[in-house]
Amino acid sequence: FIDKTGHVVIEPEYDWVGNFSEGLAVVKKDGKYGFIDKTGQVVIDLKYDDAKSFSEGLAAVKKDGEYFFIDKNGNRVSQ
Repeated sequence: FIDKTGHVVIEPEYDWVGNFSEGLAVVKKDGKYGFIDKTGQVVIDLKYDDAKSFSEGLAAVKKDGEYFFIDKNGNRVSQ
């Protein structure tokens, strides 16, 4: 990730990264997905088998073959 002036603000360390949505970006490393904030800090651990971007405060994730929603703290949301 670079800022508007071309300076690196988050060092490249992930296998894949998504766009920022609601202040968080999906990242993938070693086959697991999680979320980082705009400073590069991991805010939701890379422990999911798949993850989608946040929308309206929730993100769909997959773990152990099951899809469910989490909030921005990484807590599973009841349906």
